[in-house]
Amino acid sequence: MRSMFCCLRLPISSIQAAWRLTCPGFIAAFNAAMKLGQVRRQANWMDEIGKRKQQNIERMAARLNADPSPMNFSSALRAVRNALPTQPDVYVVNEGANTLDFGRNIIDMDKPRHRLDSGTWGVMGIGMGYAIGAAAVTGKPVVAIEGDSAFGFSGMEIETICRYELPVTTVIFNNNGVYRGDPKDRPYSPTGLLRDARYEKVIEAFGGAGYHATDTPSLTRAVSEALASGKPALINAVIDPTAGTESGHIQSLNPRSAVAQRT
Repeated sequence: MRSMFCCLRLPISSIQAAWRLTCPGFIAAFNAAMKLGQVRRQANWMDEIGKRKQQNIERMAARLNADPSPMNFSSALRAVRNALPTQPDVYVVNEGANTLDFGRNIIDMDKPRHRLDSGTWGVMGIGMGYAIGAAAVTGKPVVAIEGDSAFGFSGMEIETICRYELPVTTVIFNNNGVYRGDPKDRPYSPTGLLRDARYEKVIEAFGGAGYHATDTPSLTRAVSEALASGKPALINAVIDPTAGTESGHIQSLNPRSAVAQRT
C-alpha cells in the first residue's frame, strides 16, 4: 500500500527568511510555496481504505448485535452505551485491559474532554481518582467503566465518592481476572481474581447503591437508574470469564504455586 505522504522542496533562502517571521508568517510562506493540485488523491489507495473501513464496520456490527450469555465485553459495553444518551453531559472514565481496549471503540463521545482514560503511557489505578476529580470540579454525572483488576488498584476511593455524595456510577466488568478468569478446577494464578466476587456489596457498606447485572437488559437498566439518581452507585457487571483477549502472553509467565503443587 502506497503512502500519501509527500515531500516539498523549498529554497533554503525562503526557509531562512520565513524562519525570521512569526509562526503565522512561516505558515503563510509555506502555503505560498505549495502549488494548487500538487497533492493529488490516490484513487486506489483511498478505495482500499474505504473497503477496510467497511469491513471493520461490519465486523463491529456483528459483535454488537450479538447477545451472548454470560455477557462478553462487546455486549456489556453496548448495554452501557445505550444508557448514556439520556445524559449528554456525562463524563466517561475508562480503564482496564480489554475493558479499555473495547471501550475506546464502542463508547461514543459527543463532547470534547469528556472522556478520561490512561492515555498512551498511562497505568491502571487512575480511574477512581479521575472520576472523583471530574465529578467534584464539574458537578456533572460520571460513569467509570472499570475492569475488575483496574478497579482493585484504587477501589477504596468508593468511600470518598460516598462520603461526598458524588454523582459517580462505577461499572465493574467482572470476569474474574486480568484478561480472563482461572478455570474453576484449577488453583488461582497470579493473574486470577476471586471468582464471582460481589463488588456491589462494597459500595453498599458505605451507603451507596449496589447493582448486580448478569445480562444486557439489566445492565442498561442499572446504568440508567443510577445516572438518574445522581448519587453514588456501583454496578457489578458479570462478564464471561473466558471472553478476554490476552496481550503479551503474560499468563505463560505465571509461576506455579508451591502450595498447589503439594496438594
